[in-house]
Amino acid sequence: MESKKKQSREPKEWMAETAKYTLAGAGVGLFVSAFQTAYAPRKGGSALDVVKKYSGTIGFMAAMGGIFAGVDAAVAQVRGKDDYVNNAVAGCAAGFIAGIRQRSIPAALGGCAFFATVMGTYEATGGFEGKMHGMTREEREEHRAKLIASVDDLKKHQ
Repeated sequence: MESKKKQSREPKEWMAETAKYTLAGAGVGLFVSAFQTAYAPRKGGSALDVVKKYSGTIGFMAAMGGIFAGVDAAVAQVRGKDDYVNNAVAGCAAGFIAGIRQRSIPAALGGCAFFATVMGTYEATGGFEGKMHGMTREEREEHRAKLIASVDDLKKHQ
């Protein structure tokens, strides 16, 4: 089964993962900055304005990507597992940074909760990999049973 295969693979290289996601975050930040420049109230912005005026957005997105990847890989190495919990912890760290940018602890805690929930759920349900794609019907049912407790399981624990 693919989920067992994923947990037994070599630990992530945290520095390489962090560099890759930092660059990807910078790319997203550059894209967002281009839109900010294009739709700014003052028209006539040049390509250089994308970097000059909105470099904070580019840096912020790069930092979020790097923090997410670094924390994800570090937690995977500490825990010895590569599963949805790592993504939830990394999402919390990235969301916390997003809130801190607003200079608000409640926003940081809300960002932590939001990104942890979104990223943990995304990874638990398969993400881009589509964990259930190559599974048989029985394997899919077993995978779902691990993720979602049934009513009978809940009654047993009461």
